[in-house]
Amino acid sequence: MILMQTPWSAVSINEDVNAILDRARHTLVDDGPMLALLPHADGHERDAVPQADLANTLGELGRRHNLYVGGSAYVIADGESKPRTVAYLAGPDGSLLARAVKFMPDIVEGFTDTQSNFRKKGDFQVAATPLGQVGLLCGEDVLCPHIVRALVMSGAEIIMNPCRERTDSLFEIRQKARLARAYENICYLASASPTTVTLGMTAEKLPPATALCEWWGTKTEAQADESLVTATVDLTTLRERRQQAMGNYPAIVRMNLYAEGYKKEASTSTSSPGTRDEWLNEGLRRISAQAKISSSDKQTEDYFDVLLAQTVTHQSTHPDQLIEFRERNLSNALRVTRGFAANASLRLVVFPEFFLTGAVSPLGSRSGHIAHKIGISFPGPEADRISEFAQANKTYVAGGVFEYDPEWPQRFFNSAFIFDDAGNLIHLYRKIHCADVFGRLPDTTPGSIYDQYIDKYGYDHLFPVADTPLGKLATVICFDMNFPETHRAMVKRGAEVIIHPTSEPHNIRRRGWDIARHVRAFENTAYVLTCGHGGEYRGYDAVPHGTMNRGFSKVVNFDGSLQAVVEGPGATPLVGALDMGALRRARENLKANLGAWDDPVVYQNQYKAELGLPNNLWADDPLGNPYEDFVQLNKVIDLYNRNGIFVPPGSEFTHEPSKPAD
Repeated sequence: MILMQTPWSAVSINEDVNAILDRARHTLVDDGPMLALLPHADGHERDAVPQADLANTLGELGRRHNLYVGGSAYVIADGESKPRTVAYLAGPDGSLLARAVKFMPDIVEGFTDTQSNFRKKGDFQVAATPLGQVGLLCGEDVLCPHIVRALVMSGAEIIMNPCRERTDSLFEIRQKARLARAYENICYLASASPTTVTLGMTAEKLPPATALCEWWGTKTEAQADESLVTATVDLTTLRERRQQAMGNYPAIVRMNLYAEGYKKEASTSTSSPGTRDEWLNEGLRRISAQAKISSSDKQTEDYFDVLLAQTVTHQSTHPDQLIEFRERNLSNALRVTRGFAANASLRLVVFPEFFLTGAVSPLGSRSGHIAHKIGISFPGPEADRISEFAQANKTYVAGGVFEYDPEWPQRFFNSAFIFDDAGNLIHLYRKIHCADVFGRLPDTTPGSIYDQYIDKYGYDHLFPVADTPLGKLATVICFDMNFPETHRAMVKRGAEVIIHPTSEPHNIRRRGWDIARHVRAFENTAYVLTCGHGGEYRGYDAVPHGTMNRGFSKVVNFDGSLQAVVEGPGATPLVGALDMGALRRARENLKANLGAWDDPVVYQNQYKAELGLPNNLWADDPLGNPYEDFVQLNKVIDLYNRNGIFVPPGSEFTHEPSKPAD
């Protein structure tokens, strides 16, 4: 694949561009069709060209160089008076195969006199080519995880992202966000940004931001201001990876679970700002509305310390150990906080996922008959001790546990709790995305009993947010980190701090998980507090402890930067500081607050379609397990194969009719 950084004109073909593309083809030693991506075209929005000119220029480049070539520019579309950003993919015969209109405003440029489709239903076009199924997203659209998800659910394997990047305080995390999109969707994401831009009479140098991101969190990227980058797209490996159930996030995500919320949140207006001033006013209106949701009469503490109590847990391998080990593990966990918890500045203590039991997968995939031994109850002996600890130390306490609720007999949940500093349980979240889908953890998730769950509690119970003097607090658990939908749902309900109890082993997906941690913070302008397991004792008196659970607890700032980290496993206290005043000031920044620009009207149709894991798969027999042997995930993958969302390895290429380039 050829990723060009050289500035180009959407009106006519520069001979330098021809020479660069010729040379690139020569170095790649391939005479067949290739993929090429051009950056956003040179010039100011005042230099917008007729849409037909962009189409003709890309078509001519495709014909001349035997390329499937994509690029974007400021254009005046047919029947419109205001410019907008449009991208096209042209084929080697010059035909137009796909078109994308920008949804997000020009945030990196400081907003421009352009319109967009940020309040309109998305048209997610994907072109089937012999080099892969290719879709386009313009500029900042890749920073919106739901927009990328919608394009992948329309069949994209390779996403082309023509853009124009600039160095600012968020430059590095925007590049990391592109890696996160590739990882959480198992796709390639190619971005091309120019090395210079000419606006009026001024030529400005820009940072290298051209890269091909792939799904393990690795990339081939520009090192400086070279004319182009060449990178390898291994389509067979991508397609093979998409057939694997383990960690297949596009298949696992419960799309329909989020649809009801998006229906309520979507705009009813379809108009778009068309000038910079209109965009700024729209942004201020949106930020004001968001601030009202996050505001609280309880807020009294703008700056306080947090303690992530990374623990080592005795793993229960037999039902008779469960209750005894819960007590032992709780005592050990509280011991990690010794010397810190009573400090007046420390206002929040966080424990890991499974910190009372460890994962209970060794007990079997059908453990409903001992649900009351696996899970603790609220109230109950362990919950009461945690409550007493919170009250005694005048601190909030959060963590992740297996929970048994007598109202759901023979079931247990993977839950996160928060006690306030008076010892009251103020928050209980039940994990939405869990390893239950692999048939290994036999816990119940709300999606598995969706209709019963919503009938009992209502939809918003899925995404609880606690209103406290520390700010609006929410939780997600371990595997949830791979699904940006859950975090955004919490922030839509006011969350400012996302507490993440986790228990992460070593494997090839760790890089992607860690990238996601930082990107979740950035794309939501929220603190992310990840408290991980620091190891496990396997057996009653096992010494030393194992390190399958890797630790690496982290405090991630609301801009995605790292504040503090435990550099490995072990029982370790990690202290960080939260500046809630700084967070709220950042949310007032139109360029930093991505969540304010999110409008579900763009992507809600893809979420209400029957995609991802269906709801209600475990609504009947709690002692069964419908997920064993990856049965349900394999059904979703088979459905995707039939519908063209995934393409099985070795499939014959069939050229589909081009969509009209209106």
